[in-house]
Amino acid sequence: MAWWRSKGQEGGPPGRPGAWLGLLLLPALALAQPQPPAASPEVRVIVDVSGSMRSNDPEQLAASAVELLAALLPDGVTAGVWTFGETVAAPLPLAEVDDAWREQAMALRPALVEYQPFTDIEAAVAAAAEPSAVGEPHLLLLTDGVVDLPPARGPKPAIDDASRRRLLEALAPDLARQGVVAHAIAFSEEADLALVAQLSRLTGGLPLQVASPEQLPGAFLDIVERIFPTDQIPLVDGRFLIEAGVESFSALLFPGEGGEPLALVAPDGTRYVPDSPPAGARWQVESLFSLLRVAEPARGEWRLEGALGAQSRIGVQGAVGLHVGPLPATLYPEVGVPLEAWLVRGGEPWEGAPEDLAIDATLLDDAGRVLAEAPLQRDGERFVGELVPPAWLGPARLRLRAEGEGILRQRLQAVSVQPLLGLLPEAEEGAGAVAPGRPEGERFHEDLATGRDGGELVDSPADRFIDFIHDLPSRAAALGREALPWLEQRRRALVASPGQQAVAGGLAILLLVALMLLRRTRRRQRRRRVVHREDPHV
Repeated sequence: MAWWRSKGQEGGPPGRPGAWLGLLLLPALALAQPQPPAASPEVRVIVDVSGSMRSNDPEQLAASAVELLAALLPDGVTAGVWTFGETVAAPLPLAEVDDAWREQAMALRPALVEYQPFTDIEAAVAAAAEPSAVGEPHLLLLTDGVVDLPPARGPKPAIDDASRRRLLEALAPDLARQGVVAHAIAFSEEADLALVAQLSRLTGGLPLQVASPEQLPGAFLDIVERIFPTDQIPLVDGRFLIEAGVESFSALLFPGEGGEPLALVAPDGTRYVPDSPPAGARWQVESLFSLLRVAEPARGEWRLEGALGAQSRIGVQGAVGLHVGPLPATLYPEVGVPLEAWLVRGGEPWEGAPEDLAIDATLLDDAGRVLAEAPLQRDGERFVGELVPPAWLGPARLRLRAEGEGILRQRLQAVSVQPLLGLLPEAEEGAGAVAPGRPEGERFHEDLATGRDGGELVDSPADRFIDFIHDLPSRAAALGREALPWLEQRRRALVASPGQQAVAGGLAILLLVALMLLRRTRRRQRRRRVVHREDPHV
């Protein structure tokens, strides 16, 4: 099981190496300017229609996930859908999302089951990532296989390996430089899990792996909520509280075990069903989810009856909202994550926020168990703090909750806790492991020889080490993108505190002096090791 999708796997570095990098860079960052606000996101969905999807997705749930996406995307954003197998097509080109666009998306199911041989992931990502002046592109790749090109294009597996390398070593870093974020979902155990993880990590996206087709809509939802974060309120045992100031709520409901039909009960006891929703409400029912939107809801406790899935959630809109600073998709054990949150009213920071307002952060695993907690401290109109993930690896959720008199809001973001050594592909499943679909590891001297059948050379440990060194610039760029929010918070703290500037500057100087002394010592040691051999006697 790959580290980026394992549950409860122990491990990780004992210290916090990311902090040293931050201290070294802080003096320069104190003079840097804040990053400009990001452009409006646009969503580009890339769906694998290779022949293996016929057996891996017999219920055509990939099409259902696209329908869920169409229902959730807000009006006015730009979105499109691509499909790929041997060739790449765009059955739904980029366009502004409106009712007409949603109708086209709902009619895409036939195009998503026109299966093809082979799997050209590189061409699909390149086609969907074409530059656009509209907004900030977010790619959402869904695949159940590995790079598998037609033999007519060249000898296999050489052409497959070359395509995979171009994707990770050239295309992904180029996308990162352009600000393109690639999220990826591995749809089966046969998928190239390492490729999914590396592509997402290099571009700042979220990697996910689903164990069954039924989990696919939830994976799509996790990615949509990273692109378009929304305010939510807690849903506990089917109950949720609507306070004054909430102008509307949206209930995204997934069916639970038992299949009992869902019903909504208002605070006054009135019971509603999909065929008879509240006045002015819209209750959309699909095979894997239902979406209910209620405007001007009554204050008080509402409850849902029937079989309700654990991924169901309640989103709210109103004059007051919770805003959160940038959150990375990837967290690292024992490396602190800077957090910043604040309430807004009418689009501006709320100066009249309740005095008892408290904001806290919680890291949860897939089962809802608490992995780490951190209260945020008030700093003027904002709350700041740091959450340190434990020595635990796998998919998780980062929740920020604001609670005070008459107000309760929360934000949930899917994240992936990964080891710092995960930057080395072979570290994903332990020393000597290789990515799924790649040649199995052999002893070093055996890797240097051809196979028994006289075939092509397999990747040796030396080859993989050279590949890793070659990838360092792109991997460092991805790590830097994820570290920017943390470094920006430290920069602000330094600007506000001359004392901290002096401490950080002193630490940086000490570190540089230590490195110079170490280098000088090593040079002396090398000189002592020089041995002059005499010419042999004749």
